[in-house]
Amino acid sequence: MTYQEFKQHIVTGLQQDFPPAARISIQDIIKNNDIHLDGLTVFSEGCNISPTIYLNYYYSQYEKGRPLPEIYRDIRDAYQENSPNINIDISFFTVYSKVKSRIIFKLINYQRNRELLKNVPHFRILDLAVVFHCLVKTDDAGTATILIQNRHLSLWDITRDDLYALAIANTPKLLPYDLRNMSDVLKELLCEEKSFPAEFSTNDAFPMYLLSNRSKLHGSACMLYPNLLSDFSNRLKSDLYLLPSSIHEILIIPAAPNTACGELSDMVREVNATQLSREEILSDHVYYFSRETGKLSL
Repeated sequence: MTYQEFKQHIVTGLQQDFPPAARISIQDIIKNNDIHLDGLTVFSEGCNISPTIYLNYYYSQYEKGRPLPEIYRDIRDAYQENSPNINIDISFFTVYSKVKSRIIFKLINYQRNRELLKNVPHFRILDLAVVFHCLVKTDDAGTATILIQNRHLSLWDITRDDLYALAIANTPKLLPYDLRNMSDVLKELLCEEKSFPAEFSTNDAFPMYLLSNRSKLHGSACMLYPNLLSDFSNRLKSDLYLLPSSIHEILIIPAAPNTACGELSDMVREVNATQLSREEILSDHVYYFSRETGKLSL
């Protein structure tokens, strides 16, 4: 069965299992780093939101020999388990006065997102791009945002500089940063897994810190929070190396004369190649923050 036949089979099955008024569609969804996925949505009568179920993964399971009826049941059950039964009023998004307090920024790779950046206001910083979102909600269940596009600037009669000014003020307040010693993070993880060895210790001669936001989603943006790196470098009395471990977090290492920068870069590239999905990669480069100048460089 080809991929096109697979998608049609899923849609046909859902149309038979759902009420006639349900609207079932598959759309090309562009994710981070120019990853295209086929997102299936089912809009039931009286509900204007739907979970998006990506069919690419399921087809790869089919190609590996997983039975088609089992895959179909998984897709149907995934929708039913995550299906909301309410409407969300997003009419506020057309009104600038209601949106401006929710505008935040995220960091993505510039080169890997060239097509996306043609349609969205952005600023380039080194090999990264700052893009803007409207924060719809954030809670224990997750964070929902809407990507701001060029056409929204005309709708709201603002400039991208206006966006940046709002986002740089809003984001630290709406998504506060979380900066911790890596040894504390590891201890916490080991305790959660109940595998904390009594002899566990860390080498404080080579400290490492983890920077993200409290939601742990797109926390790499915290590296641009006003004065954060400057204050931290002053506290440590050291310049800083920043290792982009993903779009969600940054590792920080105090700079030392004997630091092998090439090895740090190799480590970032290896993690990107072996530990992350393509969608989670931020950069293959290490950044350097100068305590004296207060500036980032590659």
